[in-house]
Amino acid sequence: MIFSTELIASELRDGSHWIVVSNDNWVAVHRELASLYPRFEWLTAVHHEDDNFAITTMVSTADLSESVVTSARVAGECASLVEIFAQSDFYEREVIQMFGVTIGDGDRRKAFDVEFPGHPLRRDFALTPRQETQWPGAVEPDANARRRPSLAPGVFAEWKS
Repeated sequence: MIFSTELIASELRDGSHWIVVSNDNWVAVHRELASLYPRFEWLTAVHHEDDNFAITTMVSTADLSESVVTSARVAGECASLVEIFAQSDFYEREVIQMFGVTIGDGDRRKAFDVEFPGHPLRRDFALTPRQETQWPGAVEPDANARRRPSLAPGVFAEWKS
């Protein structure tokens, strides 16, 4: 695969081409990919820390015989791919709402009709119910407790010798 846009890294992994691009080349690479890989599969994000995210997409051929996973490190914002892949709209709205990343102008309706007090998929977001609810079990099992050995599925107790 030859790109006119500069790539940071490229490798073949699990039958897919994996490429890493800079945030500046995000749209240009997807514009090049659109001619060979017209099918937009998904877009997601990973929150690393503070305002550092990895935005990742997957595109494939119409017959699903080849696919390309593209990733870029962004500092809280990146360009939209809606003009290239209309299917990316929902995924972008989801990332905006769940991670707090600004994609494009960021002025879009929400992906979900649920109000969150923050961005639930960020690593710095604490789920309040988990903080407020007492853990129901012991952290460490009792030293005298023994687990009953279980038989493999389909093995009857009378078969045991």
